[in-house]
Amino acid sequence: MFYNLKKLKIGNTLTISDNTIGKIEYEIYSIYNVFPEDVSPLSQETNGQREVTLITCTNDSKQRTIIKAKEQKL
Repeated sequence: MFYNLKKLKIGNTLTISDNTIGKIEYEIYSIYNVFPEDVSPLSQETNGQREVTLITCTNDSKQRTIIKAKEQKL
């Protein structure tokens, strides 16, 4: 499902949708490659702003790619 995450860049947008809220657009503001024990990019401190964090393994499975994006107000 997250195979193409490595193609994303800062400034790209992604959309998440569900049956209750509908579609929400997010803009990527940070991308990290970290070792599994480094959880610092997973902070939940968002100053009240809605964010999404996507996580997958790097191609060699030795690190994790973490993508953080903020909700865009339309």
